[in-house]
This record gives sequence, C-alpha cells and structure tokens, in this order.
Amino acid sequence: MNSPISIFIVLAALSGVLSVLLAIYAFINRNKYSGINIFFWITALSAVYAFGFAFELTGGTLAEMMFWANVEYVGMPFIAPLSLVLVMYYVGLEKFMTIGKLLLMLVIPAMTLVMITTNEWHHLFYREIYLNSDAPRPMMDIVMGEWYVVHGSYTVGCMLVGTFLLLRYWNRRKNVLRRQITALLIGFVLPGLASFLYLMKLTPFGMDPVPIVMCVTSLFYIWAIRTSGLMIVTPVAREYIFDSMRDGVLVVDPAGLLADFNPAAEMMIPGLSYGNIGKPVCDITLSENFDEPVFDFHSDPNVTDKKEISWSIGQEFCYYQLHSSPVINRRGRFVGKTITVMDVTERARMEEKLTMLATYDGLTGIYNRAHFMETARSLLAETDNAGEPFSMIIFDIDHFKHINDRFGHGIGDQALRHIAGIGEGNLIPGGLLGRYGGEEFVIALPRVGLSEAVVIAENLRREIASAPLSSAEGPIGITASFGVAESGVCGIPLEDLLMEADRALYRSKESGRNRVSTARNDVSLPR
Repeated sequence: MNSPISIFIVLAALSGVLSVLLAIYAFINRNKYSGINIFFWITALSAVYAFGFAFELTGGTLAEMMFWANVEYVGMPFIAPLSLVLVMYYVGLEKFMTIGKLLLMLVIPAMTLVMITTNEWHHLFYREIYLNSDAPRPMMDIVMGEWYVVHGSYTVGCMLVGTFLLLRYWNRRKNVLRRQITALLIGFVLPGLASFLYLMKLTPFGMDPVPIVMCVTSLFYIWAIRTSGLMIVTPVAREYIFDSMRDGVLVVDPAGLLADFNPAAEMMIPGLSYGNIGKPVCDITLSENFDEPVFDFHSDPNVTDKKEISWSIGQEFCYYQLHSSPVINRRGRFVGKTITVMDVTERARMEEKLTMLATYDGLTGIYNRAHFMETARSLLAETDNAGEPFSMIIFDIDHFKHINDRFGHGIGDQALRHIAGIGEGNLIPGGLLGRYGGEEFVIALPRVGLSEAVVIAENLRREIASAPLSSAEGPIGITASFGVAESGVCGIPLEDLLMEADRALYRSKESGRNRVSTARNDVSLPR
C-alpha cells in the first residue's frame, strides 16, 4: 500500500475512533443538557462517515469502493444539519426546533441517502463513477450530478448559518464559554473549508479531505470538554440571563464540582475564580482567613438548603443568603444544583436598625422603656424562682426644666446623655440601665439586696454631683434624686416594685433633692 494513502487511511480511522469516544461521552452525559442528544448523533454519524471513508481507501475494485461510499452517506449528509440544530440548542433557539421542523431539516439528507443508493437507476447524484488513474493506487472519482449540487449547497448553507450564529455571540462571552464556541466554530469552519477545496479539485489526488479534517475537529471537541465542560456547562443564550442577574449563581454538577458561575457571584465571593471550575464547590472559601466550607450543603441531592452568612468585602461588612436547589431534568433525574447567593445586606442593616429602635433609646443609647421592662420582668421572675433578692433604683435629674429653660434643649439633651454615660460607667455586672421617660432613669439589680442597692445608688449620686457637664456655656453642675426599693414579697409584679421605688424617689425630692431614699425607714443610708 502506498505511503501517502496509508497516512490518509490511518487519519480517517483515527477520526472514526475519536468520534466513537465522543459519542460514548455524549451518551453517558445524555441527561445533563437537552442538546447533548444531538451531539451524540453527530459524533455517531461522523464515526460511520470516517470509517466508511477509511474502508473506501482500502478498496481494490470500483464496486467495493462504491459500497463503502454508500456506507459513508449513511452518516455524512445528516452531520451538517444536525450540527446546525446543536448550535441552535446551544445559543438558546431550541424553542424554534420542534420535532416537525427537525424532520423537515432532515428531508434533503434522507433524499441524498436514497439518491446515492439508487444512483445506478437515474444518475442524478453521480453522473459518472470511475477510477482516478493519477492517484498512487486505484481511487474512486466522480462527475457530479444535479442532486449532488443540491446536497452540497444544503450542507454548505447549514455550515454558514451555524458559523454565523456562533460568531454572533463570540464577543459577548466570557472566557470559559469562548473555548466551547471555538471548538464548535472549528467543527463548522474546517470541514466547510475542506469541502470547498474538494469541490475546487485542490485536494491531494482529488480525495475528500473532510474525514481527515474531522480528526482535528474531534480533538478540539475533546479539548473543550476537558477545559470548559462542553455540552454540560450552561450554554450561551442562558448566560444572557445568567450574566444580568443581580444575585450570584453557582452551577454545580451531580458530582459536586463547580460547573459555572455568573459575574455577580464573582463580585460577591472574593475567593471565587475560573480556576475553581471543575473543582469541588465545597472547597471554595471566602478568603484566605475564612476557612469555613461555605458551600457545603446537605448531601441529599433532593434537599433544598438555605443559610445566611456574613463576610467583609473591603471595609464593608456584608450579609448574604445562600440557597441551594436541586436541578431536575425532564426525565426527573438529578443533574446538579444551583446555589443562589442573594445580597441581603440592606435588609440585615434595616433589621439591625429596627432592633436598635426597638431596644435602645435614640437619644442616650441605653435601653428604652419597653425593652427595659421586658428584660427586667424576666430577670425578676428568675430571681423569684431562685429565691434571690431583686432591687430597683429610679432617679431623675434635679431641676431639669431649669436647665432646658436657661441653656436650651440642646444642652438638655447633652445633660441626658451625660447622665446616661455616668450610669453605664457605674453599672455593676448583671445590672440593667434604661431611660424610663423624660429625665427619669431606672436601674434593675438582680440578686442585689436593698442595702447594697442603696450603696450603689449613693455612689452614682456622688459621681453625678462631682462631674459637671462641659458645655459652651461653661461647666454646668447637675444633681439627681434617687429612690430604691426591693422585691420583699415573692411574686410581686414589676409595676408594683417600680411604684415603690417611685414613692421613694418622691421622698428624696421632698427632702431637698440630691439624695437617696428608700420605701422603708429601717434602712440606714450612707452619709
């Protein structure tokens, strides 16, 4: 056998082997993407075409070569239109591909198969078949008939339309999908160029180079599969929605490997990059200093998971909600997961703000009356159950109206903040400080008896009296009057205890202010 022909036979056979491998890959992954079934038929028919051509080159007689040429046409006419259908699926035009339209696209290839099989009766496909005497060994050559022109024009047309659709999306795609588009483009352009050279009689020995070129296109398909998950990673048209989503989305295959992600996810997750594609999604961390497996969700593929997490991006602390949902194909099979990353920072900050408003006094920053009452009531119940004492201190600023009238309400507000700050500084562990209303403050002291509470109140009174308020008007002396009460009866309501402390406060005011009083006269007050 001549050496050049031997090389062509080996290359054609290699194309067939690669096509078989791709067909097996497509069959194994047939449930992951609707268009992969079309890819299976393209590669299977390409294998028939390539092996038929290899056997044609080994044929010794014209009849034997013609037999294998007929075998080639079992696959070859269908490859170009099915490749166009594949591209339509890939770019999101599958809604236009009904079963009826698909069958209509295969009418001319089917007629081509019939024409070549029955050519000896009408010679519409091959006008003449003969042996090429210029070749190193006997090779079949033909004179084209009318249907050959129809078949060739239809094939070229399918290739041109497919090439146009792929080029249309090229500039708008990110790198991971450009690899896929490159492989598909080569699958159209190289065979189309080879067919053109064949029709122009510019190929070696007038031989059809397309089966040889298919060896190269198959290698590019394998490259795209290995580097970017061809036929599994989200196709191009879906990326329009994918790219424009404000929420981050990660696509995970059934094995838990990251298949794709959108730009929003890349912006939200500092540790995410294209280098993570093909790696376990549970290995992705938010940063070098954050080792928690953020995306390690429930092992059951049918379970929907949700959790919230927070991390810092630059100087800001952000909050995100992660939602993992299984992806089920039309046959009801699990084909992967999507993880949606929602930015809930504004909501979280609003909730924090509402919590602050519901908990703290807006002016002084200490507990407001409602939260103080709720918390103090719980503490009182706990101490009652434990048989421990519970004391209450109420105090207000002496002559506060005079401060407002003389210096203005701005200075009055400063005075309130000043007193709140002193109260916080003198609060014992476990104590509770709140603004009771106006210029009145309240302290709850669980597990503290009346005598100890009096000492605490007296220390606070002295601190206030010795720490004048600094203002633009100069130092302003401030004093406060105090009332102290203890829950001597188990089960006493909090409101009754507050009323008792309030009566003690009234005694301090009647006695000249700037002093501590109790509801009981048998308690000695510190001097």
